Amino acid sequence: MDFSIGGLSTMAIQQLQLTDTLRDEQTFFTMAAQEMKHQWETWKILQDTQTEIYKVQQEVTLHRAKSQDKLFNKWDDYIKG
Repeated sequence: MDFSIGGLSTMAIQQLQLTDTLRDEQTFFTMAAQEMKHQWETWKILQDTQTEIYKVQQEVTLHRAKSQDKLFNKWDDYIKG
């Protein structure tokens, strides 16, 4: 016995529900993939920024050390006179 609702058989309704479910799952996985890509891009930007900060800190530290060495040598030359 075939039941129908609004002219659609039970089998047709189940097929529509399955199609809707598959479409919903596809949408979910697409959104999840986009979110993962966004997180990866954000992490990459943060990593690059931190690397640049480290480089600047190293340059400043090196420059300070060189300046202090120059000043020390000038003072040492003055004392040795």
